[in-house]
Amino acid sequence: MIIPAHAEVHLPLTVEGVLRTAEHHARLSDWGRDQSFLLGLERLVAAAEAFGPTPALRAAAHNWIVELLVMRLHMVQDENRHPEILAQQIEKPLVVLGLPRAGTTILYDLLSLDPDSRAPREWEIVRPWPAPEVESFGTDPRIGQLQDSYDSILAISPEMNDIHRLDATQPGECNSIMVHHFASPNFAALLAVPDYDEWLISLDRVPGRYPAHKRILQQLQWRGPKGHWVIKAPVHLLDLEGLLETYPDAQMVWTHRDPVLTMSSISSHIYALQKALGSGMEKADIGAAQWRNWRKALLAGTRTRTEIPAVEQAILDISNRDVIVDPVGTVERIYAHFDRPFSAEFAEGIRHFVRHHKGAARRGKHRHSLEEYDLNGEVIRRELDEYYQRFGHLCQTLDR
Repeated sequence: MIIPAHAEVHLPLTVEGVLRTAEHHARLSDWGRDQSFLLGLERLVAAAEAFGPTPALRAAAHNWIVELLVMRLHMVQDENRHPEILAQQIEKPLVVLGLPRAGTTILYDLLSLDPDSRAPREWEIVRPWPAPEVESFGTDPRIGQLQDSYDSILAISPEMNDIHRLDATQPGECNSIMVHHFASPNFAALLAVPDYDEWLISLDRVPGRYPAHKRILQQLQWRGPKGHWVIKAPVHLLDLEGLLETYPDAQMVWTHRDPVLTMSSISSHIYALQKALGSGMEKADIGAAQWRNWRKALLAGTRTRTEIPAVEQAILDISNRDVIVDPVGTVERIYAHFDRPFSAEFAEGIRHFVRHHKGAARRGKHRHSLEEYDLNGEVIRRELDEYYQRFGHLCQTLDR
């Protein structure tokens, strides 16, 4: 940990307090030219105060925020000392889109198996400073530190592995990258701060979020392994135009699965996380928040494609069913669409992974229902009619 375990937690939480604490620990005070991160920081701190988390959660929130700020200070120092960091080119990133629980993770895993790819790993996303290096990439102590944290969660809530595996070396999501800009749904999922969640989803665009996202990838690419970037986050659906402005040659794959089948799964995932961390909200409240958020995301993504031809041209649509039934063929189709070379080595890597994944999937069953989270399938279909009209033919999945 960057912040000592015995670090004092100042009450109440204030923006000034966490900024000064971070400066004290880092012994640095240059926050860089772009300080748009303060917008999300202010909202997060205010939401944590308003919701009144438990003392343990308050301490966790404080230390997490300060740790993020300490890393930001050090990364600003890095770029001041090494201007070549900001010259790093992020070219033709392959971006996985789609609702959570709609096959995005399995597709992300498959695309990350390409020997010529570079997917950011959980441990380096969580702590991108010091910059990861090729020589120590597989033995970096941050791997064990993060895995210890994950194991603590699994000790409390072992069913988490039936929902989403927790492995420090697995490909990490852009939600965790956006944490560094204080503009990520992870805060609401882990800390149960509904005011922050409502603020974040109310924005059509978060100032500075995608430039900050690129800055993290530059940090990881600078001294780390090279390859074409593969990244993933359902939240990208909310601002496809902003993503393309920062990565104009991005190649995007949108996986589709019936939202009626995904919404309770998403809610169950959030509930399990909050249960493990002691930040639980009522199931009905979780369901309402997730439906609000992902309804907006699906409609925003659908409408942006209609309104902006460049976004439409950058996206390939696939069915979650195709990923499950024919993973090699589906990935090969993606590569052909974007004119990328597809090697025999890559194909065999996919086959090997799928054999292992199928065996692991039989170890547990993730059980959930719409009714459990006060959700209604008819309402979902009615309010997402615009999405179903265009993509309904891709939503016929193995669940039926």
